[in-house]
Amino acid sequence: MIDSHCHLQEFEDLQAVIGNASSAGITGMICCGTDVESSKQVIQIAKRFESVYATIGVHPESNDDPLEIENLINFPKVVAIGECGLDTDNPREIKLLKMQVDLAKRHNLPLMIHNRKQDKKILEILGDYPKVILHCFTGDMVFMKECVKRGWYISFGGIVTFKSSHGLRDVAKAVPEDKLLVETDAPYITPEPLRGTRNEPRNVKIVAAKIAEIRGTSINQIEEVTARNARRLFGIA
Repeated sequence: MIDSHCHLQEFEDLQAVIGNASSAGITGMICCGTDVESSKQVIQIAKRFESVYATIGVHPESNDDPLEIENLINFPKVVAIGECGLDTDNPREIKLLKMQVDLAKRHNLPLMIHNRKQDKKILEILGDYPKVILHCFTGDMVFMKECVKRGWYISFGGIVTFKSSHGLRDVAKAVPEDKLLVETDAPYITPEPLRGTRNEPRNVKIVAAKIAEIRGTSINQIEEVTARNARRLFGIA
């Protein structure tokens, strides 16, 4: 099983966290940078651990220059650009995102997209670029269908397990099987019933179990489908 989005650079006890994931049957983790420094860190983690792959990018909260990450792209285990996206529609964030879209296109890499209620702008800026992951998806049915129409992948995290997420569960039920991913966003957004504790990649199995329940299928099926999708998208074994 593959955790399609986590932040292993945030863990001081990294060896233990990776061990916990391995013991839980997690065979791959996509570790995401959010600025220049953390992008360098995730590459070092990917070098150290066979099961870890890196994404490099500049989050909308960062003021770093995305051009500074371009010299990191040639590391073999860099599998996407991001985490990048929009919290607001202010010009600085839009410029940051556009620069990273251009970077992804030049290097034919997927985009790991962070989207905080900026659906229209995301669609406008990304256009018809097909290699996109909507990380920690919280959008509605209309937005999901438009994303899937463009060939994008929809990744669900701990929020789908929350009692209040009725609408999101309807969306999770409707995502085409070949566009479905699961993630933890660890150490953030711990799923139920573990809220209030630190999140880890091993908890992606809890998310998968909830998705299986929602879709009326087996956990094994969700684990296999999402791992296959992640391997195809990120080009990993």
